[in-house]
Amino acid sequence: MSHIGWDNMKKISMLIIIFSIIIAGMFSGCVEKTDQRIIFESLRDAPLSPDDPNYQDFLDNMHKYLELYTMNIDGSDIQRLTNNKYYESQADISPDGTKIVCSIHYSPEGTMNGIEPGWEIAIMDIDGKNITNLTNNTWMDTGAHWNHDGTKIVYLSDTAHRTIEDATPENYVPIQLDVYTMDADGSNVTQLTFAEPGEIYADPSFSFAAPSKILYSHDDDGEPPQNYDLYMMNANGDNKELILRHDDQDLQAIAINDPMFSPDGITIIFEAKMGEDKWDHEIYHIFTIDASGENLTKITQGDEVSEGMQQFSPDGAKMTFDRVIWNDATDGIRKIWLVNADGSDEKCLSSFRYEGCASWFPIMGSSDKVNFPKSNF
Repeated sequence: MSHIGWDNMKKISMLIIIFSIIIAGMFSGCVEKTDQRIIFESLRDAPLSPDDPNYQDFLDNMHKYLELYTMNIDGSDIQRLTNNKYYESQADISPDGTKIVCSIHYSPEGTMNGIEPGWEIAIMDIDGKNITNLTNNTWMDTGAHWNHDGTKIVYLSDTAHRTIEDATPENYVPIQLDVYTMDADGSNVTQLTFAEPGEIYADPSFSFAAPSKILYSHDDDGEPPQNYDLYMMNANGDNKELILRHDDQDLQAIAINDPMFSPDGITIIFEAKMGEDKWDHEIYHIFTIDASGENLTKITQGDEVSEGMQQFSPDGAKMTFDRVIWNDATDGIRKIWLVNADGSDEKCLSSFRYEGCASWFPIMGSSDKVNFPKSNF
């Protein structure tokens, strides 16, 4: 999942949020008991103390200190999966629960916006070991999702093949993002969309109930403000169908991002950019709509907060999402939340001030459960 809208906001805001982590303290409680599990990214083991020898590097290059973790959805049994100086993001677990696909950047430096050259698609074992690239390009590949049986991966790639130099003002090459699929081993790469310079196809994801369908967001010119609309197409790229415009009279948003089907394929969940708060932070809220384009419903009820990175649980009964709460222009908190599929009964899952991008483990029998290393938490 490329998260071109929400992910940009997330990364830009990290420089501000990080100081509130250091100053305000790190831990606070949350939620309910269950054996369901999620994977997420967090800064909870970053060098937050000024006395740490890596503290200045953390301030300068904080993305390299984001690592992948898992936990139960009552917030218990937190397990760290990765321990390196890479930036693994947008992790997605295979339907059989044995592999993780993610976006990875091996040299995360400075402030990143999520669409830099250098992003690749990689897989690893469910315990975080054996990281293996599926793409090896000088341009950006990102936002990967499994299909229903784990044989295909859909993702986003820069068809313009922009290098770092091409993204500079002196040598600027217009962005040109397209949706691709590949086999689970990285072979059989297939381009599904064909963007013109400046055009963006983004945020692709498969339907598990109707494997021949893919959701995505689309913007014509890539220029601010990026007014993404919600589309669906066949898994071979045919029959592109508009589901919802960003400026639909019942939505009146600036952009639609990160659409995903419910497990039964009936409902689509997405985030919509609604505007900015009084401190100019971008505000997103979460909505659902039927795959037919009917019954638009707002799920999250926050006002001066931003919510996104939403995903249904495997049974469709609940969903997780990220919520950023801004206390002022420079003090923000980002946490993972749990809510019923109808938006009721919100609960905070995070015990740390900066973590997010949660994705669910598939529901598995007791004999299939993964044994993780002993927790340090």
